Amino acid sequence: MSGAKLRELAGLNVVLLRSPDRAAAMTAELESRGAAVALLPLIDFQFPADTSELDSALVSLRSGRFAWVIFTSVTTVRAMVRRCAALGVAAASAVPAGTRIAAVGTGTRRALEDTGLAVDLMPEGDHSARGLAETWPHPQDSDPEGGALRILLPQADLADPALRDNLTSLGWDVRAVTAYCTVDYPAPGVRFTPAADTGADGTAPLITAQDFLGAAPAGPRAVVLTSPSIVRRFLRLCAPVPRGTLLVAIGDSTAAQMVELGCPPDAVANQPTPEGIAQALVIATSTGPTN
Repeated sequence: MSGAKLRELAGLNVVLLRSPDRAAAMTAELESRGAAVALLPLIDFQFPADTSELDSALVSLRSGRFAWVIFTSVTTVRAMVRRCAALGVAAASAVPAGTRIAAVGTGTRRALEDTGLAVDLMPEGDHSARGLAETWPHPQDSDPEGGALRILLPQADLADPALRDNLTSLGWDVRAVTAYCTVDYPAPGVRFTPAADTGADGTAPLITAQDFLGAAPAGPRAVVLTSPSIVRRFLRLCAPVPRGTLLVAIGDSTAAQMVELGCPPDAVANQPTPEGIAQALVIATSTGPTN
C-alpha cells in the first residue's frame, strides 16, 4: 500500500463503539490511514448467572460427543477459555482430536490458534455466520451412514438463530448453549474480557455518549456500528445522531437493523475486518452522509 493511500482517511474522526480490549486491531488500521480514533464502548460481556449448561457442554465436548464445535467470535473463545480454567481443564485440550473446529472470521481463528487449537473450517469469502452456513458440509459428506452428527454451538444470549436453524435444516443435530450474555458497558457481573489502560501505549481515548453529542469535532466524523445490538444501544443513547455524521455498518445484518430503525448506513463493509471497515469508511467519505 502506498504512502498516499495510507493517509486516505486523514482528517476523519472515527468513533468505534467498542471497549479497548476489542478495538486494538481496528484502531491500528484506521490510524495507519490517517484517521483519529476515539472509543465509545456500549456493550460488555459476562457469564450467565448459571453456567451449568455451558459447563456440561464443555465436559461433553472434551469427552468426544460432538463431531464439530463452532466458534463465531473472539468473545466465545474467551468465554470457553475462562470456563475451562474454572473446570480445571487446559483450553488446548478442550477439543479432542476427533472433533473438528469451525471459526467465523480471522480474529476468531487467531484466538483459537493462540489457545493451541487448529481450525478445520472457516468460510473463504463471506466471513460471517451466513458464510459458514453456506459452506457447511452435508452430514452424508462426513458420515456415510448419514447419521445425526452433533455440533456444539456456544454463542451469545442474543445470537441470531439463523446459523443453528440452517445447520439443523441440513440434518445436523445442533446443541446451542449460551456462553455469555451481552450487557451495557461496563458489565456489572463477572466479565471475562481483558482490561486495557485507555490512553496508554497508543490506545485510543474513551469518550461518553455525552461527549459524542456535545461539541462537534474540528473535522468530519464517522461512527462504525458492529452488530444489531450495538445499533439499538447507540440509537438509544445517541439519537438524534448529529447531522453530517457518517454511519458505517460492519455487515448486512447490522445494516438491516440500521435501516429498520431509520438510520441507513452510508457504507457497508464487504468483510468484517479492520481492512474492510477502513475501505467502507473511504467509500463513505467519498459519497458523504445520506442524512
